[in-house]
Amino acid sequence: MNHLPRQFDYIVVGAGSAGAIVAARLSEDSRNQVLLIEAGPEDKSLWSRIPLGFGKIIFNKKYTSWDHQTEPEDAINGRQYALPYGRLVGGSSAINGLVHVRGIKRDYQEWVDAGAEGWGWEDNLPFHRKYESDHRGDTPLHGAHGPIGVERARWQNPLAEAFIDTASQYLGTPKHIDFNSGDAEGSGYWDLATHKGIRSSTSQTFLKEARKRSNLSVITDSVVLKINFDGKKAVGVTYKHKDQELSVTAAREVVLSSGALLTPKLLQLSGVGPAALLKKYGIEVIHDLPGVGENLMDHFQVGRKYTTTSKYTFNSLMRTPLQQGFRGARYLLGDRKGPLTIGASMAGSYVKTSEHSEDVDLQLHFLPFMPGDQGWDLANFSGFRLGMYQGRPQSRGHARITSADPFAKPSYTFNHLSVEEDRQVLMAGMRLAGKIAAAMPAEFNVKEIDPGPGADKEDDVLLDYIKKNGDTAFHYAGTARMGSDPLAVVDTQLRVHGVEGLRVVDASVMPGELTANINAAVLMIGERGADFIKRARS
Repeated sequence: MNHLPRQFDYIVVGAGSAGAIVAARLSEDSRNQVLLIEAGPEDKSLWSRIPLGFGKIIFNKKYTSWDHQTEPEDAINGRQYALPYGRLVGGSSAINGLVHVRGIKRDYQEWVDAGAEGWGWEDNLPFHRKYESDHRGDTPLHGAHGPIGVERARWQNPLAEAFIDTASQYLGTPKHIDFNSGDAEGSGYWDLATHKGIRSSTSQTFLKEARKRSNLSVITDSVVLKINFDGKKAVGVTYKHKDQELSVTAAREVVLSSGALLTPKLLQLSGVGPAALLKKYGIEVIHDLPGVGENLMDHFQVGRKYTTTSKYTFNSLMRTPLQQGFRGARYLLGDRKGPLTIGASMAGSYVKTSEHSEDVDLQLHFLPFMPGDQGWDLANFSGFRLGMYQGRPQSRGHARITSADPFAKPSYTFNHLSVEEDRQVLMAGMRLAGKIAAAMPAEFNVKEIDPGPGADKEDDVLLDYIKKNGDTAFHYAGTARMGSDPLAVVDTQLRVHGVEGLRVVDASVMPGELTANINAAVLMIGERGADFIKRARS
């Protein structure tokens, strides 16, 4: 640490899904001296390599932060819940559920309509192709030479096939489709961000190669306290490592990639944000930017629970230590095609919840396990869940500092279900899921545990269940959104409005949610952000 240079060309704050890509790509130019600062430790856990290991690492507070939670949410009966995220090199790409979907064409058109000109499906497609090494090979839709492996679920079984067949028949839509084609209505197995059954995180792909270069420095366990400005130009950062408070300068740019929860916090602490909020806590206003921390959004997920006599659930296959040992040995020594190779979801459907829906508006997940009482441990019976969330929820909230102290927890409000459309889509999705499960083949003896078929008869009963049981999908986004209106924070090249030398490259810049787990889009944002920065130098 004492030998670290004090000046770099670029400083990237946050070594997660996007930040790792930005730092790695910038280091490809030998002229650039790049510093990547990560608050968490190195990615050294075995559970971050094994796909199913997400169920272990997500509860390990060494690698996953559980320090933040929501304010009481009025529309969900005043409930609060935790907001975990990856706090290690690789960020949430090292701990997430691995389902790899880009979203649909309509999602990105809504970004364009909201002011993100040049961020439509066709604009973004080359950058999705750039980062991926897809199981389909090199095609107009998919790339074959990027660092991130993308595979179809390597464990496929009769229970999952029964869900796919039944959903396809009930909905009247195709099966075994390419969910990453942009036109995704139908059912099938998910693509996962894995290569030969091993997680493809940015720490183990982009950074593993980039760290061989002498012009990239990576420091861990170091919390950035503020961005330093000379007038309205970002010139570096101050960070804390152990008991030392240190400053480094950036001759060209500072890049914030701390995620939608922490990027607005750092902007506000540094004097870029709503002037009234900053003055309230005695922070010098560098630039009054009222949209910083606004537009906070997430997918609100809920689902139905079932028992089954099928032997193809985790509860049946991995109930005893002997079974777990056998499956583990097969994974480590064998073909890596067993149940340890799947993530948070195995198969699913993109559906229209109403005949009036212009496009798919709900993502339905088949999860072949029933958790017990403690985290992701297994219940003592064979079961599965049908989980879901609305693709493009309209509810919006905000993220705001509560003190000038960099270690004070911000306030987060999502306002989930505060918009009637959001409530209607989830209720329709729950009813669709119930009908699909009821139509599954009799041989699997599927019986509902929660909420019970009677809940579908009354809107009030069903909505109450959703309010009491819904939770975050960990898809936080939007708090430094792209656009040109007064509440936009960055322009379409991700430069922060009103200041120089500062960009945001992470999920914060998304104007709207996607009909997708968002990590694929964050990887794309990382590639595009790096490309903008490299073009600015050349």
